[in-house]
Amino acid sequence: MGREELALYGGKPVRSKPLPPMYPGAMFIDEREERAVVEVIRSKSLFRYYGPNLLRKVEEFEREFAKYLGVKYCLGVTSGTGALHVALRALGVGPGDEVIVPAYTWISTAAMVVAVGATPVVVGVDETLNLCPEDFERNITEKTKAVIPVHMRGAPAKMKEIVEIAEARGIRVLEDVAQACGGSYRGRKLGSIGDAGAFSFQLNKNITAGEGGAVTTNDEDVYRRAVACHDVAGHYRNPDYVPPLLGLNFRMNEITGAILVEQLKKLDDIVARMRERKFKIRRAVEELGLPLRELCDEEGDTAVCVIFFLDSAKQAVEFARALTAENVGASVLYRPDKVDGHIYRYWMPIFGDKMKVDRESCERSLDLLSRAVHISVGPILTDEDVESIIEAIEKVAKALGVA
Repeated sequence: MGREELALYGGKPVRSKPLPPMYPGAMFIDEREERAVVEVIRSKSLFRYYGPNLLRKVEEFEREFAKYLGVKYCLGVTSGTGALHVALRALGVGPGDEVIVPAYTWISTAAMVVAVGATPVVVGVDETLNLCPEDFERNITEKTKAVIPVHMRGAPAKMKEIVEIAEARGIRVLEDVAQACGGSYRGRKLGSIGDAGAFSFQLNKNITAGEGGAVTTNDEDVYRRAVACHDVAGHYRNPDYVPPLLGLNFRMNEITGAILVEQLKKLDDIVARMRERKFKIRRAVEELGLPLRELCDEEGDTAVCVIFFLDSAKQAVEFARALTAENVGASVLYRPDKVDGHIYRYWMPIFGDKMKVDRESCERSLDLLSRAVHISVGPILTDEDVESIIEAIEKVAKALGVA
């Protein structure tokens, strides 16, 4: 098979139309979320702490989500960004502190470190595309207060190594679970392993209310501080319970809480569907001999994507373009001409000297990401969709001579 058979170069595409949308939780919204929202609206009590007929939907979500994760405490907030801000404050991070973050994550991870007055120290990722434990350890200083392992693109970070390093040095661990809700590591749900977890329920997440977030922890003091920080100063809670900490307003509303109560009931099914589809595709890629993203816990992966590596950035770009032309949407995780908010180079002109960078490990990360081809795996893909994805990957790999 030659390049001329690829749709990119004039051949007939494998698929006649693009794959279905990749919005896991959103694609499962139905009459149950609709009824829950209508119920809250009819109650005329959209604020979580009071109203003429308060249904306490946020409290219900917090209780059920904590139970699902196996943690003692959950606090609903307005967004994943808000969750990071509240959690950092609750962990005592502030001016003069350093927080280690990976070079590959959404900008909010580093931005909220800056927002609480601390300095993000950006270090490399490894073949898991998550925080490299060795790079984390090498960048610890006397100022290091916390580390934020990010479970990127649905898969868990190497939490055993990260937690062991952190505990030995008295460093707090904040899990960023924005992209991996429902995942696990060695039998423990993500967001229950570190000192705190931060979740996002934005539209393209595994469960969604359009926006929304949560802070999770097993530490009552962290929870009490989080309550104060998310509610200006804990105004609506018992002042004997909430410490006197000045914060911002990150309160979740009752409509968001009602939607998330229903979405949570669907989470395991959504993840199971993505896992079934992903591992069929992953096996096919493996048979072609293309190096796959390392999974440190295959059972804990939420399976939102398949990622594999090519020998060069040029090959990766051509492969992704060729797949997209076959109507199998694909991208390369880092392109210098299209750098986005997930890559630390995008942050540099924004944060300036407020950020420290381990140049060697971060440049190594960019090389890895520039060779990484990414294909989203949605929960509503049919068997025919999966087979067409596999067919397209095989077609492109053989035509480009990389299989």
